[in-house]
Amino acid sequence: MRPMTEQDLPFIEAWLRLPHVACWWTPDTTAEAEIVRYRQRVNGSSARTTIMLIVTWEGNPIGWCQWYRWADYPAEAAAMDARDGEIGIDYAIGDPAWIGRGAGTQMVAALVAEGRRLHPGVGILTAPAAANTASRRVLEKNGFELVAIRPIVTEPSDTPMAVYRLRSTA
Repeated sequence: MRPMTEQDLPFIEAWLRLPHVACWWTPDTTAEAEIVRYRQRVNGSSARTTIMLIVTWEGNPIGWCQWYRWADYPAEAAAMDARDGEIGIDYAIGDPAWIGRGAGTQMVAALVAEGRRLHPGVGILTAPAAANTASRRVLEKNGFELVAIRPIVTEPSDTPMAVYRLRSTA
């Protein structure tokens, strides 16, 4: 993993248009709208801090991920029932050649390690779509526990989300 730059955004925009990504990331928005948000996060013009990362294999980008402190997103934190100090994560394998090869599991493990490197022992709370069984398996392989399956009021739709928590080790 490495920090995302503006030069990475064309990869992400292309991935956001692929069916295996679009069905989870853009059902209620567009690839263009996501790229606008990502550009603001990468260039530092966003009002809230989200750490954007590119996932690489042998130097080639295969996906992306992000992490953030729930305290920086108070409405979303309340809707998720985030605990004090917890962080949130989001992730995607963009390159279809890497689906089903364990890359997602390794990516989430590395993302957890990065968050905990900067915030030792921090708890992590995330919520993929409940229907996203691949994402849910990746979380479970990394020790996350299912907390609830429910809509999240701050999400753009009332699609049920699977809320997962990795307990704090502090």
